[in-house]
Formats: sequence, C-alpha cells, structure tokens
Amino acid sequence: MSNTDQKECWSIDGEEFNYGSLGNLLNARGDEVRPGHKVWRGTAKRPAMADFVDADSVIEDIAAQANDFGGEYADGYPEVSPEHKAKLQALLEQWLAECPSPRFYQVTNAVPYVLTDSDFTQEQLAEITAQEEDDTTGKPA
Repeated sequence: MSNTDQKECWSIDGEEFNYGSLGNLLNARGDEVRPGHKVWRGTAKRPAMADFVDADSVIEDIAAQANDFGGEYADGYPEVSPEHKAKLQALLEQWLAECPSPRFYQVTNAVPYVLTDSDFTQEQLAEITAQEEDDTTGKPA
C-alpha cells in the first residue's frame, strides 16, 4: 500500500469509520453521544490505484492463462524484455491515472476517545441539557 492519502477518521462504534472529523461525527450523531461517551479516532489510509496492479502482475496473469491454454508448451511465455515491461508499466500508470480514485480505505491506529464538554458547541450542549431535563421530567423532547 502506498501512503498517498492518510487522513483522520472517526467512528461512533469502533467498527465503521464514516466521519472525516469529530465535528462531522457530532453533527451527524450528536443526539446519540454526550460528554463522557467513548468514540474512536483512526487514520484512514486510502490506496493508490497502482497498489492493485502493476506490470509484474499483468505479466504473471498472462503467463498463467497461457499455461492454462498451452500447458508445458507455454512455459516461458510471455518473453518480456525490460523495455517491454517498462512500457507496460507506463501504460498501466497512464490508464490508472484516468480512473476515479478509490472511495474506500483501511483504518489504522484506531484508539478510543472520550468526549468532553469542549468537543461540543454551546448549541449542542444546550440541546443535550434540554433533552436531559425533558428526560427527567417525563416531557417529550
């Protein structure tokens, strides 16, 4: 994997890291979390397209398919010079550069994070307080 794109990501459950910042998590799920609740912070590591294919893997695939077709008669096929391999690599890189970037990522370095009052806006804290008061008095929120 290349280190082309690593950014912070957040999760409410430690499983699905769908938020690019703590603010995004609180805006989307603020009705579910309070100061003192645990969420998770990790690093989103996005792959480069070139992480999935290169000239060697294409050449190996051609050789395997040739072997399936011709058996031992296909041994040594394809005969690839360093120049041919470099040309294939350049073509693959050009083609991959034109493809959309992956929208998925791996999460590394995930650690729990306990929310504090300072993580919330004043408006969010006021809403939390109002909701807690409604919960204790039995009034609908």
